Order: sequence, then structure tokens, then C-alpha cells
Amino acid sequence: MNTNIVSVKYEDEYAPKTFNGKSYSYYTNIDVNIGDLVIAPTAHGEKVAIVTEINIPEHKIEMIKPYLKTIETLINKEIYLYNSEILKETA
Repeated sequence: MNTNIVSVKYEDEYAPKTFNGKSYSYYTNIDVNIGDLVIAPTAHGEKVAIVTEINIPEHKIEMIKPYLKTIETLINKEIYLYNSEILKETA
């Protein structure tokens, strides 16, 4: 079953263009695939993140559901990884 819940990992602050650490769940209103780069809203501003899981069942995030934020921006992965320029994709 498709859901609009995804999991992402943020870009490492000390090793740019690498994505590791804990996964975070978000709603999304855009079509994304595993491996896509997105702009994720956080308590400390926006961060570049990589999508690591899609279509997460709601029962897996039941406890944190009221706190989930929404990802609304997909960025061009190749351009970002090549020259660190954030080019937003259009829907």
C-alpha cells in the first residue's frame, strides 16, 4: 500500500555529500524514490537529505505522527553532488 510517509537521512555536517546517521520520518506531498535528494525541514532550519525508505506504513510511526513535518522540495541530485548547487525540481 502506498503512503505519503518517507524516511530520510540528513547530509553529514562534517563530510559534505555523505548521508549517514539516524533516519527521520516525514510526510511528503511530492513523488520521491529511494535515493532522491530533498530539502527536509528541521528544528534547526532546512537540511539536504536523501530518501532511504518510501511508503512507510502508518502503524510504524503512530507515536510520532503528530510531530511529522512535510517535505515539499526535491532537488537535482546530480547537480548537487557535482557542484553543491541546489537546483529545485519542478513538479
